[in-house]
This record gives sequence, structure tokens and C-alpha cells, in this order.
Amino acid sequence: MAENTKKLEEQIQEIKEILALDERLSSQLSEADLQLHKKRLRDALAALSERNVFTPGTLVQWKPGLRNKKKPRYGEPAIVVEVLAQPVFGKTDESGSAYFREPLDLVAGFIDTDGDFVVFHFDSRRFMPVEQ
Repeated sequence: MAENTKKLEEQIQEIKEILALDERLSSQLSEADLQLHKKRLRDALAALSERNVFTPGTLVQWKPGLRNKKKPRYGEPAIVVEVLAQPVFGKTDESGSAYFREPLDLVAGFIDTDGDFVVFHFDSRRFMPVEQ
């Protein structure tokens, strides 16, 4: 029960953040804010377009501004378990979802909050190698 309440609270917080962002973007932007927004869009596209070649055992982390899942957190390393030759695609049916047809070609593991090693599928374009 407590887990469901926590999940619901997290979803409510996410909705509030989305609505706040939408409100800020729909209001009149100053010229400086508009230029900054355009730069951030171009930077995000450039980062997403930059491909890295990963192999099993490579430590990776999210590229700045491209995290679309809660875990691992920014700066928290994950380890490449497998790189899929053919990506699998997210099963979300709604085109308005960030996960709609997301190409999941990177299988990576990390240590969860319970100390367990967990493995998930990710879009490799969103990751970069961890600096040694």
C-alpha cells in the first residue's frame, strides 16, 4: 500500500513539473530565454546524434540532458551487458509518450537502491562512456 502511495505521489509530482514547464514555455519568452531555449534544443539534438561504440564491460552514464528514465541517476555509472545488433522497440502504444517506438539497443546493469544488480534496456544514443 505504501509503495502504491509513493508511486502515486511521484506521478503527481511529475505531472506538476510537466504542467509548470508547459506554463513557462507557453508564456511569452524574453528574447534571451528564447535564444537559450533554441541553443538547448540544438545541443540536445547534437548530443543525441553523437554515437558511441560500446562493448560489454564498458562503464557508461547518461549524456547531460538526455536522461529519460529515473535510474540510473545522473553521474551514476552503469555497465554494458550487451549491445543488440537489432534494437527492440518500446511497447508504448501512445505516440505522445517519450517511450513510443524508442529503439532499445543497449542492455546495461546497475546497482539498485536495495544493493541488487539489475539489468534494463536503454537507447544507447542517450549514453556516453564514463571518464576513466
